[in-house]
Amino acid sequence: MNKFCIKKLTVIILGIFSGISFTFGQTITDTPSGNNLSLGGKTLYEHGYNSNGLNLPREATDTVMVTSVMNYFVMPDKNYNQAYYAQNNYAATNLTESKFEWIVANGSSIATQTPNSATTPGTSPWIKVTWGATLGATTIKVKEVPQGITTNCESAETTIDVFVIARPTIGFTQIGSAYVDSDCYTNAANVSYNFPVAVNTSSNQILVNYRLETTGLSGGTPTITNITDVPVTSGILRLAFSDYGHYKVTITKITDRIARKCDVEGTISSGADVFTYSVLPQPETGPVYHVPNNF
Repeated sequence: MNKFCIKKLTVIILGIFSGISFTFGQTITDTPSGNNLSLGGKTLYEHGYNSNGLNLPREATDTVMVTSVMNYFVMPDKNYNQAYYAQNNYAATNLTESKFEWIVANGSSIATQTPNSATTPGTSPWIKVTWGATLGATTIKVKEVPQGITTNCESAETTIDVFVIARPTIGFTQIGSAYVDSDCYTNAANVSYNFPVAVNTSSNQILVNYRLETTGLSGGTPTITNITDVPVTSGILRLAFSDYGHYKVTITKITDRIARKCDVEGTISSGADVFTYSVLPQPETGPVYHVPNNF
């Protein structure tokens, strides 16, 4: 290392895709500004920020789900990569002035890591990490090594902390010994029922997809409706009804804020994904009549 060379910290924006379908080679066409970049109408947010929390304190640790696939981008140093900036086209394949050494610690948690391996520098400022099944704290590190002009200067290592967590789980809570309940009403219009659910998640933002099968009191072929992205608050799935009948609710998908960021679905508790609720009319018995003895 040239002793007269001062290590310069790479200008960093670590973008975390939030529900974006991404292919290496896709380009960013807007100039980076603040803590985000624009990518084909979508937005990359700098590490610690997200789309619905820009006004919140910056998060020190990036929380990801097991088995999730996450894409990361580091903004190269402008002094060594002027042509890259000038083209205003931050594609994975359009960079030759610098190489990047990406290292993902806690290697047992990593399934794949492309386009750069943990030991071989690559020309791309992009990296895709497929997280494995190991839970717990880890880190992502990146170091920039300029090419051509000099190979003596390299950036300081930039590190982000990552915590790998389990998927969220959800399931209905039993009523007595079964996932069945019913109530009687004098008027079925605007009746609602709070289905009790057990939720295990690291986020309080839960969305559920479920299938609703509606059958009349006398039976018949059920009417099936698929409902998506219903918020679950305080372990309650609230469902409104408009008529008497039997309602079979089947949970089909569960996500929370972190799962949506990683585009990974949660896990539905085995045997607790179906709940049946009956909206029954309150019996209205008629008057009592005298019956003649010679009837």
